[in-house]
Amino acid sequence: MLLPFLLLWGLAIPGGHAFFPNFWSKFLSFTWGSFTHQDLTEEAVLNVTLQILLDNKHPTRPPLHWEDFEGKTLTADAILEAYYGDKVSLRPFRAAMREIVGANANMDFLSGTRNDPVRHFDSERVRQGNSLLLRSREDLLRSIGAKEYEGAREILGQILHSLQDFYSHTNWVELGNTDIHPNLTTPGKDIDAIAEVSVQTCTDCADVSCQNNIASTIQKRHLLTSGYYGVSPVKPQGKCSHGGPFDDSRERSARGGINKDTANAIFSPHHFLHEKAARLALKASIKFLNELRPEVTDRGMLRLLGVSAFPALSFVLDTTGSMGEEITSARLQTHSIIRRQLRTLLAPDYYILVPFNDPSFGPVYKTSDPEEFLNIFNSLHAVGGGDEPEMCLSALQLALVNTPPHSEIFVFTDASAKDTHLRSNIEALIQERKMKVSFLITEDTSRTKARSRREVLHPNRFDLYAELSSVSGGQIIFTNNQDISEVAKIITDSAYLDVVTLLNVQMSEGGINHHVFLVDEFLHNVTMYINGDVRELRIHDPTGRKQNGRRQFYGKFTRVFLSDPLQVGNWTIFMKTVEPYSIHVQGRSSVDFLYYFGTPVNGSHPGLYQLNHQPVAGVPVILVVDAIGLPESANLSHVSLTTRTGKIQTAELETANQAGLFTAKIGEIPIGEFSVGVRGQGGKGLELKREAPQHLTAAECILEMSSNSLVTPGTFHTISVKITNFGKPHCYSLKMSDDVSEESATSWLQMDSGKTEIWNTGIKVPDSTEQNTIVAVMVEALLCDSDIQPPCFTYLPLIVIGKNETSTAPPPVCPQPSYLQSCPESLAPGRCKDHQWSAMVLVTDINGIKSAHVVNGSGTASPYSDAGNDGIEYTSSCCHLQAELLFTNHKDAAWNCSLHAPIVATQAGPKAHYLLIIPLLLILVVGLAICYVQKKRRSRTDTEYSSPKDCEKE
Repeated sequence: MLLPFLLLWGLAIPGGHAFFPNFWSKFLSFTWGSFTHQDLTEEAVLNVTLQILLDNKHPTRPPLHWEDFEGKTLTADAILEAYYGDKVSLRPFRAAMREIVGANANMDFLSGTRNDPVRHFDSERVRQGNSLLLRSREDLLRSIGAKEYEGAREILGQILHSLQDFYSHTNWVELGNTDIHPNLTTPGKDIDAIAEVSVQTCTDCADVSCQNNIASTIQKRHLLTSGYYGVSPVKPQGKCSHGGPFDDSRERSARGGINKDTANAIFSPHHFLHEKAARLALKASIKFLNELRPEVTDRGMLRLLGVSAFPALSFVLDTTGSMGEEITSARLQTHSIIRRQLRTLLAPDYYILVPFNDPSFGPVYKTSDPEEFLNIFNSLHAVGGGDEPEMCLSALQLALVNTPPHSEIFVFTDASAKDTHLRSNIEALIQERKMKVSFLITEDTSRTKARSRREVLHPNRFDLYAELSSVSGGQIIFTNNQDISEVAKIITDSAYLDVVTLLNVQMSEGGINHHVFLVDEFLHNVTMYINGDVRELRIHDPTGRKQNGRRQFYGKFTRVFLSDPLQVGNWTIFMKTVEPYSIHVQGRSSVDFLYYFGTPVNGSHPGLYQLNHQPVAGVPVILVVDAIGLPESANLSHVSLTTRTGKIQTAELETANQAGLFTAKIGEIPIGEFSVGVRGQGGKGLELKREAPQHLTAAECILEMSSNSLVTPGTFHTISVKITNFGKPHCYSLKMSDDVSEESATSWLQMDSGKTEIWNTGIKVPDSTEQNTIVAVMVEALLCDSDIQPPCFTYLPLIVIGKNETSTAPPPVCPQPSYLQSCPESLAPGRCKDHQWSAMVLVTDINGIKSAHVVNGSGTASPYSDAGNDGIEYTSSCCHLQAELLFTNHKDAAWNCSLHAPIVATQAGPKAHYLLIIPLLLILVVGLAICYVQKKRRSRTDTEYSSPKDCEKE
């Protein structure tokens, strides 16, 4: 909690959309002084990043010193520029930071995590919370080992959220501790000294600010506890509450709360300890990250955190017999980059190559060793082939999965794609991983005739490549056998991360055309790439003067370098062509932006939920823009969404309370393909504009996949697919596929508007799949009777583990239950509902209870905690004397517990009371008879008695 994404929280207040601009400033002053999860996470990542760079000096750079940063606010920009210089883009680092922070914040919004007391150290789930952190740490190390860094960042964000919540939600600070807990997240250690269920932990507090409401017994015994939140689990009498306006348990004894999430009393009853808790949470976050370093190496840590000057040099290569020159050209460009950047900070992290032909593709060659990569190139030979098409998209899909995000992939081929059914998969991966894809197509007449001897080739067979390059922000270039070596030099031009696109027109009709692109004060090294039969080319600067630039011609490919410094303003290109052409203009700049969509979330954890799925057409959202390298003198004012038809939707950007962060309300996402751009003013008051290279595709449905991320070869792996329809009633055709097997699963669903359906399916990974392979599972949804609507799609990476990694430990055993109430031995018909029985099951399993379900019986199961152990209290009427509970722990091990109502002997009823009278009457009769006999004996000497009544009267 620590009020995640507090800077955007005002958006989530009911009715807050209508008065967002006015409410914004009020809310910021209202919560001023609070440390958020975002603050703590970013500061921890920056501290550890700086420490790693300080410890890893490089001979080409002056050494860094802590003193250089003392007294200054740490920023990603300052750290990377100090180490790498100004030749590195901040995009990967900032994007990775956003992934970690987003996963951290979404812990309070996702249905599976927001109300889980274990993940937030609520409801006295202290021991279970630490156990979950240790298991998550194992998952994190496994993802890093498999180089699945995107999934690792999600796990890391979740770990840091829980870790930070420990200091805000428990009474660790109230116990007087001034340092972090020594055993928290420490492998092999456990947390003890936890308050028992029978111990009162808090006293009533009627004020907003709760001073000294921790019970004295807890303080004296130095016991750990945490506040209950909401209504599940139910707070026992005398226990602490989390507190604040969204906690429904705060009115139950003990009233009040103990959370230190904010520095504001309204939200945090222990607001006065907020800063101490935040400082310890920051220290614990830094400690956790530093303790990972020996296990994953500093290089692995930098990749996890997205610190890279050059993430990857990635190729997809056609290896058929006609591609000898292309293979040679790609190898020469690789050698040139390696030679230029060898022993510098700008060398690629990874070299990646995926070959293909027909019918085969792959494997993926991925290495960090440049000499090994060159040896792989040298071992490739162009053989076979002779006809079209080929398995280009299958190979490209492998490259997209195995290449780090924000990279560019270069595809060399002279053949069209055989596997066009993978188009949606490719587009989904491009959008998900923010990848550029550029195609270098060799069209040599003699070779084309040789390859196509079995068929007549369609003149538009490369249109799919052009569309994919356009969607990704890449290029498509047509060349010939003689010029490929020179044309391939665009790889060196585009291989830098600080490249921004100024103009990208793919396969436009020939004739006379004008194009305009904007040059701002932050741009340099502007280069134009023109593909087509250009008969006339004129370039004019903003003053109207003609600029020739340095031009290179290779057949129908033209490259133009504009000389720095460039005139700021709109440049114009005049072209005359006789056939379709493409033009791509790019420059280098440190000023760029990242963005994501979010939706306000109300309820117990209000805030802005960062959407991780495909945009939904027609739905209002909040667009968050994270400006990169923007100086304080510059500003962004508007965001634009431009459809494929050229329709532009604009929205005003509002400044958030974090430097470089802006938000905009988007009333309705356009359906189909669109691009995102921002504009504003530079430091000199001149126009500034940037376009995101990748296009997005919005549909009227959402697809979400969930599954255990670990799979084993040769086994069936279950996957759950959830689809939600936001459009009109439709029939959807769902198809799931993966990149390691040829099998696919399909389903058809008829869905009403606003409805959600679950499709349970799965995949089987081949026995031959190697350990640590990343399996990309793709799901696509199309309308059953039409392909006009854009498809919904989603992507889920899975890690292949060895069979010996699967747990063989038996599930926990059900402990002996404690029965609190019992049922009578016999009950009159219809009276069983008037009696109930209950039992308590205390589970000492270190992994804790994730869920408990009644699988046989009619009662209810309520969770509780006792001294760090999870328990379930089961209550049922006496109409059902048996029950069976299904427990699942946080390692997904399941086991059953059987319960039987205890029966007590029937108590005496009305008939029993009458039976008790009989012996009393006998005693009375015997007594009267004795009395009569005795009196009669005396009557012989005294008085005569005529009956026992006379004796009784006497």
